[in-house]
Amino acid sequence: MIERTGGNPFFIEEIVQSLFDDGALMRNGAVKIMRSLAQLRLPSTVQGILAARIDRLFAEQKDSLQTLSVIGRESPLGLIRQMTFTPDAQLEPMLAHLRAAEFIYQQAAATGVEYVFKHALTQEVAYNSLLIERRKQLHERVGQAFESLFGDQLDDHLTQLAHHYSHSDNLDKAIEYLGRVGQQALQRSAHSDAIGNLTSAIDLLQKLPDSPERTERELSLQLALTPALTALEGYAAPEVERAFTRARELCERLGDPPKLFTVTHGLHAVYYLRGDLAMGNEFAQQCMRQAQGTHDPSLLMLAHTALGPPRPPWAGRWLQCKILNRRFPFLILNGKLPPMAAMPG
Repeated sequence: MIERTGGNPFFIEEIVQSLFDDGALMRNGAVKIMRSLAQLRLPSTVQGILAARIDRLFAEQKDSLQTLSVIGRESPLGLIRQMTFTPDAQLEPMLAHLRAAEFIYQQAAATGVEYVFKHALTQEVAYNSLLIERRKQLHERVGQAFESLFGDQLDDHLTQLAHHYSHSDNLDKAIEYLGRVGQQALQRSAHSDAIGNLTSAIDLLQKLPDSPERTERELSLQLALTPALTALEGYAAPEVERAFTRARELCERLGDPPKLFTVTHGLHAVYYLRGDLAMGNEFAQQCMRQAQGTHDPSLLMLAHTALGPPRPPWAGRWLQCKILNRRFPFLILNGKLPPMAAMPG
């Protein structure tokens, strides 16, 4: 056994459990060998041992273990009940059998009782034993169970919801929750997480039919992505330019002047900080035209500021900037300044 397992403790435990399952070992006060171990054909890997043990379970027990593997490493009892639709009189003995077989163990949790896989590899093997279509169906059911159980506290479970729906065929829900997780990560300055989730949402969005609604959803995601990228990479990074450029294309499709100004001002910042003053000025000029079309004083102030660095061609704009800057505290207090007020100009 030591030679087969290489001394790996978990592998040894699983082989021993497998021998009990096969009847090669019997526990009756003391452990007894019932037949020669040389007669047994044991898989050469711990994954193989686990797969063989799972296959020996009754159908209902195997189905329950596979369902737990989709829920995750830890499965609250309330969620298991929601998933299995099994009366407690049948569910509790089934979970007790899986505990006795040492696939899972029980522990106290804030919400009551939860069941935890003894080892991550056990969960992995049980999960991989599911057909892909069955996995997708179970992931969607887990997402629906989370929504049902935690309807008033969804913000506390966005990561799980995004995970399960993104592994299902429900693209709308996957995009929604990935976007919300990304926004949540952005609020706590977890910029890498925000970029990962928002990018995943944008990628999934491309699988939906082209429509104004899809364009609007992508624009919202791109506008959420740009501050995360600028925080992590800086305004001059190519990734930031690509995100702003894509957002600009989407704005032009929708004809949305306020959001178009945000994007144009962002592109001004990209080129200005790269030292490409000609392109920076071109986008600053576009900002001015867009601001003048809206008659919004906060946008006009930002447009004048973008045009305002004291270089000879634009030196005359400082007076206009000064007049508008007098209103700056008033605009802040009244919440009229757009997010790009902090951008360099």
